[in-house]
Amino acid sequence: MRYSRQTILKEIGEENQKKLLASKVVIVGLGATGSSSAEMLARAGVGTLILIDRDVVELSNLQRQSLFSESDIGKPKAVAARDAIHSINNEIKVDAYPIDLSDENSNILEADLILDCTDNLFTRFLINDYCKKNKKPWIYAAVVGTKGMTMNFLPAHKVCFNCIFKMVEGLDTCSTVGILNTAPSAISAFQVTEALKILTGQKPSKDLIHMDLWKQTFEKIKVAADKKCTVCKGNYEYLLGKKQEIIKFCGSGTYQIKGKFDYEELKRKLSKVGKIQDAGVCFRFSAMTIFPDRVIIKAETEEEAKVMYSQVVGN
Repeated sequence: MRYSRQTILKEIGEENQKKLLASKVVIVGLGATGSSSAEMLARAGVGTLILIDRDVVELSNLQRQSLFSESDIGKPKAVAARDAIHSINNEIKVDAYPIDLSDENSNILEADLILDCTDNLFTRFLINDYCKKNKKPWIYAAVVGTKGMTMNFLPAHKVCFNCIFKMVEGLDTCSTVGILNTAPSAISAFQVTEALKILTGQKPSKDLIHMDLWKQTFEKIKVAADKKCTVCKGNYEYLLGKKQEIIKFCGSGTYQIKGKFDYEELKRKLSKVGKIQDAGVCFRFSAMTIFPDRVIIKAETEEEAKVMYSQVVGN
């Protein structure tokens, strides 16, 4: 009875529902897109969900992250999402990992399908390395402002994430330009629909999907493999231990992260969303001191410092 409205669809049916119940999906990132995708996969009857996120629930998340409530504030997102999903469907298995995904724990990605719902390129390149090397399918999804993108990366397709995207720092984030709460839901709907196709052995999209919810525009972009792509040639630098440049200063609670970003543009954006203290060669914003080439962060742990950097500066 639970899945009766789904199994009467000719695209699903009883046999495909059995495939979903036998499937295992990893979701990396439990923000607006990830929590929405996790909820829909749970309701659709995917048998095992692995939830990975290094962040905690904050009040500002509740504007768009519909799986969480005020009582979840301060809890690890992976744990809060697991508990919420258990209350929705206690017949499936849900494991929570409140960790920072890295090359050292990438074996946790072993599954039938991986959904990327992260907020940074570094993790996406790591996922791409893992999936390319291990011939695993994954679905990229990203949202900021009123726009979103998603694309399937499958072993049978020649193109990989590295063919299309390059490592760029200082990108817009939800903390600097905001986010429309309908945008993640829309991208999540596309991501989960493609996931259901892949898990049931049906033909998924090969295109990069781009949409702007505010302008109501939608594009399907044809992409081609890059003949010079190092990942396609078997060079998995992120999986082999490439690290973000983060240093812990002497004493506890101070971290430095180096990165490339537009210093003046970041200062301009942050001055619109909160008070900054301009010291000439740098400026302070919240618990961060931002220089043209690095950021010094007051944080309890390295993981917390990484989250703050991603939220404010970008990847």
